[in-house]
Amino acid sequence: MPNSNSFAPQGFVLPHTLADQPTTAPVLLALSGGSDSRALLHMLAVCSKEYGFPLVLAHVNHGIRGEEALRDRDFCIALAKSYGLEICVLDADIPTLAKLHGRGLEEEARLVRYEYFEQLMRERNIPILATAHHADDNLETVLFHVCRGTGLTGLCGISSARPFGTGTLTRPLLRLTHCEILNYCAEHALEYVTDSTNADTAYTRNRIRAEVMPILEELFGQPQRRVTEMTETLREDAAVLDALGEQLLQSAEGEWGLSLSSLREAEDPIVKRALMKWVNNRTGQSIERVHLEELVRLVRDEKTYARVALPTGVDAIAEFGFLHLLPHGEPKSIAVCEPFKCGEILLLEHHLRITVKKKNELTKINNLSTHSYINLKLFFDIIKDSCYWRTRKAGDTILMGGMHRKLRKLYGEADIPPRWRERIPLLCDAEGIIWAPFVGLRDGWKNEGEEYILSVDLLPD
Repeated sequence: MPNSNSFAPQGFVLPHTLADQPTTAPVLLALSGGSDSRALLHMLAVCSKEYGFPLVLAHVNHGIRGEEALRDRDFCIALAKSYGLEICVLDADIPTLAKLHGRGLEEEARLVRYEYFEQLMRERNIPILATAHHADDNLETVLFHVCRGTGLTGLCGISSARPFGTGTLTRPLLRLTHCEILNYCAEHALEYVTDSTNADTAYTRNRIRAEVMPILEELFGQPQRRVTEMTETLREDAAVLDALGEQLLQSAEGEWGLSLSSLREAEDPIVKRALMKWVNNRTGQSIERVHLEELVRLVRDEKTYARVALPTGVDAIAEFGFLHLLPHGEPKSIAVCEPFKCGEILLLEHHLRITVKKKNELTKINNLSTHSYINLKLFFDIIKDSCYWRTRKAGDTILMGGMHRKLRKLYGEADIPPRWRERIPLLCDAEGIIWAPFVGLRDGWKNEGEEYILSVDLLPD
């Protein structure tokens, strides 16, 4: 058992401080058995006795390295016993799971590992997870992002704390270099295991660690510290932009989607953050830079109707002054034929509403961007049995301006989005179309009788 008078090195931050939790809150430590998590265990064990918080360990055997992985598991179990701490162990078959899910080994291992940690925190009511990421990991991550192409978020590197499941993931060693951690292990005679795959430069990160980092250290001397300071500063800047993006999202969001006029008033960095959060909120997935740039172009485009396919199984569609999301592909055209009557009719799974009311009964005209209405004088009892609503047919025309004009062309001139053209109901009689919403009224219609308001509303998806 470590000496309770031992003190963590400068740069260590108590996980409770990072998570903004009382120092009595339980902590779950992700323990691999390597030098970094071994050092963190030593520090947290001392702090646990000093502050009185429960410390629970968690180890995941990924089933990748055979006997070596079993050695690591047994080492961690023995280590927990020597400290008198509880350890939770998961034995996983990552190669099989990766093949089943079509993912790489590293990605699958990370997902399984963090799902297990989240489960333990939820079941045991532990609000803090501590992992042993350090300044070298942060520098490697920044370099990796820079070389792949990144924005401000990628330059921010690894965060010292972030929301995780029902609690917070913390990284108490993020300001310490790997060399300092090794020195700490040596100073306190801490035994640890070494993962042989860390030396395999077939992995990009391992090659950065083995070949690039030594050169940077020789040239600049502890570049990890400078990059850590940079990422902390950039995170402050990013937090401000994220807050502005959240404000924009809240002000632009409505039942039809995001107001394009509101988005167009903001600068691109803020618009991008609003759009990223919007897509993530709606789909539960993130989008890459190339798709984000397409979304911004769609917002800036002045076209009445435009769409962008996203890799999350949805299309972003700009229409009627709003941006919204729909599943990939056009909705099937549904033929509609409804009798002409007073009141309201809801069609197309409640995406379209027809209203026929006497003028003195109609108290509100809806938003004209999604609504078309006309004021007609009708002898309702006479025409009700001869008029009906239907959707468009091939070759439809309407008599306007002394000419039979094709409805397809009129819709185009009126900037009606293509996906709505087959769905908008047309008021017809035996002679053809009387009124095409968003387009106009047939020549020669006798406007006499009692006043009625006819309206067609396109409702949000």
